[in-house]
Amino acid sequence: MRFDITVLALVALITPSVLPKSWDVNVVNGQFSPQELDIAPGDTVVWPNNDGADHAIVETNAGARTCNSKAGGFNSGRKAKGQAYSRTFPAAAVVNYKDGIGTNCANGATGTIYVGPRPAGPDPNAGKTSTGGVTNTGGVPSPTQTGTPVTNPTPTQRPNSAYGLSASENALFLGAVCFIGALAGL
Repeated sequence: MRFDITVLALVALITPSVLPKSWDVNVVNGQFSPQELDIAPGDTVVWPNNDGADHAIVETNAGARTCNSKAGGFNSGRKAKGQAYSRTFPAAAVVNYKDGIGTNCANGATGTIYVGPRPAGPDPNAGKTSTGGVTNTGGVPSPTQTGTPVTNPTPTQRPNSAYGLSASENALFLGAVCFIGALAGL
């Protein structure tokens, strides 16, 4: 009986961290919030348009954020208030995107999705956004899962996995639960 309870507890802890999740990226005052998002392969990102203006989510070229559309990249088409666009990202990648309506991109409506671990090396988006000749520095919202902009981002600020733990902390915690469960079953 104790073994069954331990197995159920273990399943309850593991399940949220391995199931695909859905993440919202909102438009707040003409900007994406959060502007950077860390997700796992298989997760879905939803861009609900609760803003008063139309918006279009358009994939852009790799590297520093740009207003140049990626050839063959995704494009949501025009979304009016109350409409949403969603996309599932099946494999590790760094995906940049912009608002493709009018001058929204040139005004800073760009974002990045890190699918899987962030690549090693300098972040091409750190502190700047290329907007077709205009560079915005500082004041760029940092990655958060709550959508609350942080005015002084640091490259190490990233959302954590399930229960606020990193992947390695999750593994360590689950190992401890298994060990305690095994001891309780003796």
